[in-house]
Amino acid sequence: MTSRNRHRAVPTALLLVALAVAGWPAAAQTAQHRAASRAAGAVIRGDSLTTAGAMRASALVDSVYIDRRLPGAVVPGGDFVSYLMARLGVFPIPGDLRILATVDSQRILLHGRIRDIPAAARAELGTLIGMFGEDTPVEAEVVLLRPGPEVVRFQLRSVSLNRMPVPEFMLLSFLKEVGRKYPALTASGRDLYVQVPPNAGMRLVPGGVRLTSPPATGACAAATCP
Repeated sequence: MTSRNRHRAVPTALLLVALAVAGWPAAAQTAQHRAASRAAGAVIRGDSLTTAGAMRASALVDSVYIDRRLPGAVVPGGDFVSYLMARLGVFPIPGDLRILATVDSQRILLHGRIRDIPAAARAELGTLIGMFGEDTPVEAEVVLLRPGPEVVRFQLRSVSLNRMPVPEFMLLSFLKEVGRKYPALTASGRDLYVQVPPNAGMRLVPGGVRLTSPPATGACAAATCP
């Protein structure tokens, strides 16, 4: 992790808007489901995103994948998202970031309200979110995919603003610009690839992300790595 971009607001906008306000075709059904759940009194709790969390996650990643001092570990959801932000150059994590992360076995959910996005990022994104009040809910779902034995892909799957999907055409050019500026992402601005040791395990579990060292002998298929 480096601090070369610690004074830049755009990477923060990347995660908190590109991951929280980018349209996706599946968002309508997901948003309606969550709205119904909240109407029934459901509350989504989450973990904070912090600099300390990014450092804790980095230490666990090193212990499992590099030093091999641990055969496996579960990184809490907020710590792992903080670690991904640090990989993109957002380090230290802004102190006024109050977006939360919730992880289950299917998704990473980033959620909060517009007021929870750092002020610098909100200022840059005024034309995109200026029409909404600060109490407007913002949510995004990210999934973990395993396209190969040495790579993990984090991809946007559904997003909502005010519990409704944002049309993709409204943000397509913005996301492409984000992808152009930050080569850690794909050109679309929607995907982040993370390299891991061959056949090492990384999967979502309730509350966090489970890491496992590569098998000591033999090999496992990418689809069956733990």
